[in-house]
Amino acid sequence: MKVFFSSVMAGLLSGCATSVDDLLLHDNLSFRNINEQPLVSGDKKLDIQYLGVGGYLFQYGDDSIMTAPSFTNPGLINVSLPLPIESNYALIDELLPVEAKQAEFILVGHAHYDHLMDVPYIMQQHMPTTTAVGSTTMTNIVTAVIADERLFDITDYAAEGEQPGRWIYNRNNTIRFMPIKSDHAPHFMGIKVMSGTYEDALTELPSTAYGWKEGQTYAYVIDFLDSQQQPAYRIHYQDAASNSPDGLMPMMNDTKAVDMAILCVAAFHQVDDYPDAILQQTQPNTIVLGHWEDFFDNNSADNQNKPVKGVRMTNIDDFIQRVDAVKKVGARAILPTPFSFF
Repeated sequence: MKVFFSSVMAGLLSGCATSVDDLLLHDNLSFRNINEQPLVSGDKKLDIQYLGVGGYLFQYGDDSIMTAPSFTNPGLINVSLPLPIESNYALIDELLPVEAKQAEFILVGHAHYDHLMDVPYIMQQHMPTTTAVGSTTMTNIVTAVIADERLFDITDYAAEGEQPGRWIYNRNNTIRFMPIKSDHAPHFMGIKVMSGTYEDALTELPSTAYGWKEGQTYAYVIDFLDSQQQPAYRIHYQDAASNSPDGLMPMMNDTKAVDMAILCVAAFHQVDDYPDAILQQTQPNTIVLGHWEDFFDNNSADNQNKPVKGVRMTNIDDFIQRVDAVKKVGARAILPTPFSFF
C-alpha cells in the first residue's frame, strides 16, 4: 500500500499547474457577447454559470438544476499522501451562488472528492429540498449525512451504448435529463486512482481523498423543454474524459440535435479519442471546455486574486487543437473562467 501511495504521489508531483496566459479565456462579458440571440423557449431564457471543475448551474425560467460543484479544492499534499481532507464550509458559504439554492437536482457524474465532497454540506445548509442523483456509490456515500429520500440512484435509468435510458423530469416538466453510462480516464501513466465502489451505505463521510471512490461514472444528456414538452435546447455533459463508446449519445427517439457539448479537459491525454468521438457524433454549435483549471488550493484565500492556472500534466492548447480539428464549421469553443455566465 505504501508503494502504491508513493507512486501516486510521484506522478502527481511530477507536473505543476500550467499557465493559461496564451489562451483565450472567456469571462462574464465575453460570455454575454457570444450569442447575439439569447437561448429561449417562449418567454424562458437559459442561463448557464460555470462554477469550476465539473460544476454548472442551469437556470431555465423559474426552474434550475446543477451539476456537482467543487469549491474546497484541498492541497496536493493532503490529497496524494493521503492526509485528512474536509469541506471548507466558510468558502462554500462564500462561493455558492444564491441562485443555486433553488436547484431541484444536483447531477453527480462520479463520486471522486473533487466532485462530491462539498455536495453533502451544500445539501444540508443551502439546498434543503434538493435531490442528488448519481451512482449507487454516490448514494451510499452521501447517505451518511443526507436522508435517503433526497438521493436518487440512477443505475436503472442509464443509457448504455446505443440503448437509450429513461428520462427523469423536474417537477414542472420543463427540464429533463438522462444518464449515460460512461467511464473515467486514467490519471497518469495509464493508472487510475481512487477507483472502486461502495455496495453498502457508509455511516460517516470519507476522511481522505481515496475514500471518495469513483463508483460508476455517468455522462448526461440534459433537455430544456418548450411549452409542448419538446426539447428546445439539448446539452451533452461530461465531468470525466472517456474512451468511446463510453459516454456517447444513445439512439434517441427524436430528431433533436445536440446544441452544446460540455467537455472535461483533465486527463484527456490518457484516452485515445477524446474529445474527438463525442464531437464527431454530436456536432454541437457550442463547445464548453470545463474541468480545465488546477483544483489544488486554487480557491484558497491566498489564491483568490491570482490568475487561475491550468490543470496539471495537461496541455490545454493541445485539447483546443483537437476540438478545432473536428468541430463543425461555425461552432464556437469556449474556455470559461470559474463563475462566468453564458
